Amino acid sequence: TPLLFAGWIAGIITSGAAMALPFALLSDSVDYGEWKTGVRAAGLLTAVGAAFCLKAGSGLGGALPAWILEATGYVANQAQTPQALLGIEVGFIWLPAGFYLLALIPVFFYRKFERMESQIHADLATRRSLASSDQP
Repeated sequence: TPLLFAGWIAGIITSGAAMALPFALLSDSVDYGEWKTGVRAAGLLTAVGAAFCLKAGSGLGGALPAWILEATGYVANQAQTPQALLGIEVGFIWLPAGFYLLALIPVFFYRKFERMESQIHADLATRRSLASSDQP
C-alpha cells in the first residue's frame, strides 16, 4: 500500500539520525553525570546505554511486529484478511512511528544541557586540574 511504502521510506531516512544520535549524546551524559555527582561513569553508561539498550531494542524491534502479525492472524503466502492487513500497518508503520516520537522526548531535555554545556565543561576542567595538582 502507498502508506506502507511512505512509512518505510520515512523510516529509512530517519534511521540514520536515530542511530547516530545516542552515541553523540552519550559523552554529554557522561560529562553531566560527572558534573552532578563527581563520578565519571563512562564505562557503565556505555555498557548500559550503548550495548544493553541497543541489543534489547533490536530484539524487541524484531519481536513486536512479529507478535502483532501473529495476533492479527497473518499467514504467509496467503491473501490477508483485513485484520491481518491492519496488523501489518500497525506493526510496520504506527508502532515504529510511535517509538520515534517517544525517542524525541529526551531531545527536549538535551536543550537544557546545551545551555549549561560551557559551564559544565569549565567546572569539570577546574575539578580535574585541582585533582591533578593534589597528586604527589
